[in-house]
Amino acid sequence: MFGFKNEEEVKKVTAAEFYANPKERQQYSDNLIEKGVVENDERTLMKRDGTPVHASITSLGVYGKDGEVSHFDSILLDITEKLRLESQLQQAQKMEAIATLAGGVAHEFNNALMGVLGTIELLKWDLPEDEKRDEHFEAMYESGRRMSRLTDQLLAYAEGGQYQPGDLKLDDFVIETLPILQHDLGPGVRVETHFSKVSHIRADHAQMQMVLSAIVANSNEAIENEGLIRITAENKNVDENFTKQHPGLKPGSYVCLTIEDDGKGMDEETIDGIFEPFFTTKFQGRGMGMAAVYGIIKSHDGWIYVDSEPGKGAVVRIYLPAIEVKEEVKKEEFPEPKVELATGEGTILVIEDEEPLIVLFRQILEKLGYRALLARTGKEAVELAKTFDGQIDLALLDIKLPDMDGGRVYPLIMKARPDLKVIVCSGYSIDGPAQDILDAGAEGFIQKPFSIAPFAEKLKEVLEGK
Repeated sequence: MFGFKNEEEVKKVTAAEFYANPKERQQYSDNLIEKGVVENDERTLMKRDGTPVHASITSLGVYGKDGEVSHFDSILLDITEKLRLESQLQQAQKMEAIATLAGGVAHEFNNALMGVLGTIELLKWDLPEDEKRDEHFEAMYESGRRMSRLTDQLLAYAEGGQYQPGDLKLDDFVIETLPILQHDLGPGVRVETHFSKVSHIRADHAQMQMVLSAIVANSNEAIENEGLIRITAENKNVDENFTKQHPGLKPGSYVCLTIEDDGKGMDEETIDGIFEPFFTTKFQGRGMGMAAVYGIIKSHDGWIYVDSEPGKGAVVRIYLPAIEVKEEVKKEEFPEPKVELATGEGTILVIEDEEPLIVLFRQILEKLGYRALLARTGKEAVELAKTFDGQIDLALLDIKLPDMDGGRVYPLIMKARPDLKVIVCSGYSIDGPAQDILDAGAEGFIQKPFSIAPFAEKLKEVLEGK
């Protein structure tokens, strides 16, 4: 336990020398003599090489014929690993609680933004064209989209960030992304990359851009005047021995992305808090930063570790599961946005509890050519599905309703109308409850806030069975 080879070596050391603070030995001894017994007293002791070891000590005073304590019989239990695991559990519980809060805030914020952005689009649609007016609309709309990007970060932290996962090569991704980031770097900051042959990963491109951007920005801020940021990627086979040293990581094949800098580094307290929302070493925090990074990596079944010391720079290592790709992955090409809105016909059941959004959805749907049925609760939606005298072509289903969640509503409306098509429409991301409804058979998902054009296109695609 303390690194000694035999009893003879131990006998050369006094009891006080085992204590990180030798004065504690005298305090412990006095307490034991006074009480006769001490149970489960936790102390920090020192191994032979100076490494701390946390111990739980139970001691009994043994008395001689003269009534004085002759010696102590003690049992020492090494609780170093126990304390480490307890600390990790507490940290994990704290992170989970904050993530739950972040997800809830993002959902409510996205619903409010849907009302703002959707109304702006309707106003622009209804009012006659005017250059000055369009400038104001554009300014308002861009501010709204900026707020929407912040909620994306909140959802990413809440482990809800895998919106459009695809096959990705980290080396190609970094090379493509760096030019976007470099204009924000200090003039004396250089970036070097080194890649061996790496496997593909399954990841969302936009979310991984957020990860790289946040980490490179931190490195840039840590470098005073001149310095180097080095980015590498390589395949790693993780075995059980490695996972024991890095709890949270599972055995398997990974791609390891490493970002290291020669900046001013961080102390232990800073590292412990780095993944908490709005934690910052600056005077005032201004964003999610590494908290969003943590959520994104976790949502991709990955693992992230930060190693740093004051004055010695910082190293961030990210492990993401490797996948096999037989064919070369072509770069995704995004279609040009269509100017003409996709209109249609039919009856759409809107299952939504927020009154401003109910009004907004009805206005949008009617302008697109559809008839809108409105249900403010799950019970109302089920009743309409059972009793409405006519065809219901599609339902827009919110996840969070006042009487029951969307996951419970879905099978009930489908039982009433087996041919009904359903699009899940939520302020949460696709992961979690939304994905469960999609797995159960729903045809589509769209996240609030959204623009009218992609919404119209989604309606048309689902109604036409594409």
